Amino acid sequence: MTGALEIFARDAFADRRFLVTGASSGLGQHTAVRLAEAGAQVALVGRSEDRLAATLASLAGEGHTSHSVDMSDAEVAADAVGAIARQGGAFHGIFHSAGTALILPARVTKNRHLDDVFAAGVRGAFGVARAAAKKGVVVDGGSVVFMSSVSAIRGRPGMSAYSAAKAAVDGMVRVLAAEMAERRIRVNSIIAGGIETAMHEDFVNSVSDELVANYQALHMLGFGRPDDIAAAAMFLLSDGARWITGSNMVVDGGYTAK
Repeated sequence: MTGALEIFARDAFADRRFLVTGASSGLGQHTAVRLAEAGAQVALVGRSEDRLAATLASLAGEGHTSHSVDMSDAEVAADAVGAIARQGGAFHGIFHSAGTALILPARVTKNRHLDDVFAAGVRGAFGVARAAAKKGVVVDGGSVVFMSSVSAIRGRPGMSAYSAAKAAVDGMVRVLAAEMAERRIRVNSIIAGGIETAMHEDFVNSVSDELVANYQALHMLGFGRPDDIAAAAMFLLSDGARWITGSNMVVDGGYTAK
């Protein structure tokens, strides 16, 4: 697997502290590993203590921590993020990757489905935002990055609830950017296409080969890899993105260009 160190030097994030949600698996876990490889100190947040412990053990460097938090509740998420900052110090950046996918036609989508997909994806994101807006949680000049999806801006059958959740995040990002600009805290999202993660593999195994081929064909460069998102997140968290805020950065292998 190609390492982020080919892009970011080993000390690129030295003496910097980041919080990563959804860090027990998928893009959150992968980005946390890459940040640590580049010298960062990382606070991991997720639901599974065992998987968080495994991620923690895989991180390069020292001073990392893990925290089992229910990110489906905005109040719990906000309080937890604030408490972690008080314990270990303010963050130079936050990457909110926690979320749940849902593929289901609108005609059979129930309240419980909406609750599931809006939980960590929207309520958790809002909890992170609420905490980040308070003094002592994110340093002035810091960065907050939220995961979004091409589903927020392109319509595909079965994605209504998931699309609504991601569109909510993208809208929230623009307002947060305006609210936090006085402290030069940048707020952005990453609009991702199909990335080859465990969640993606579950999707591929649940549908026909024809549907998978058609979905892949929508990506001019094919499906992405976790490193593609990690590199984008690390850029937005870095000083290289000091003049970027309120944006929804598209990282989709050409999906939305068609």
